[in-house]
This record gives sequence, structure tokens and C-alpha cells, in this order.
Amino acid sequence: MEQYYTTGGCTTYCKSRMLFLAAAIYNFAMAVFFVFMTGGLAKFSHAQFASALLVVFGLMFCCLAASPVKFKVLIPFVILRNLAYCVVAGWYFYLGHLPWQWVVPAAIDGLLVIAFFGIWYVLFDAEDY
Repeated sequence: MEQYYTTGGCTTYCKSRMLFLAAAIYNFAMAVFFVFMTGGLAKFSHAQFASALLVVFGLMFCCLAASPVKFKVLIPFVILRNLAYCVVAGWYFYLGHLPWQWVVPAAIDGLLVIAFFGIWYVLFDAEDY
């Protein structure tokens, strides 16, 4: 079994755990942001479903933070979710129908796509344990 921790510092495995934990917190925060940007819980909105999906993906990030190698098969799905939001938000921003409050999360998700792809590439051949 390959050793992922070194005595001198934090390896990719350790950094990926921290990034996935940060992404989980970010998704939970965005779920709350989506609900309150669209009128709260008292008023039905399509954003409430999007918020529920963000909670589900936040839980997925928690699983990835617990064991990135064990759950590495989930990484392409979180990449696709972040990429989908970037494409949709980017398109509506290009058309001029999207306020800046929705563009900032899209930019963050774009950066996360790059980071998650790098982690997936590094962990692709890692053995499950």
C-alpha cells in the first residue's frame, strides 16, 4: 500500500482532504445563500431545490474529505456539477440576465473544477484501502 503521509509536510492526499472539507462547507453556505437570496423558506422557489442539491453535494464532499481514495469515484460527479453551474451561470451572465451575486460562486466553482480535476488525476491510480 502506498504511503500518502510524509513526515516533512502535507502531501496531496492531506491537501485534498482539506480542499474537500472546505468545499463541503462552501456548499452548505451556498445552500443557505440560495434560499435567502430568493425569499427564504416561506416562499416557494426553484432555488430551494437547488439548495437541497447543494446539501446533497456537501454531504458527498464530506465523504470525500473522510477518505479521498476510497470515494474517488465520486470526484467526476462533483467536477460535472461544478462545471454545469459554471456553464449555466456563464451563459446567463453573457446574455446579461444574471446579477453579480450569482457570478462569484460560478467563478469559485470554476477554480474548484481545476483543483478537483488535479486531485482526481493524482488519485486515479491510488489503491483503495
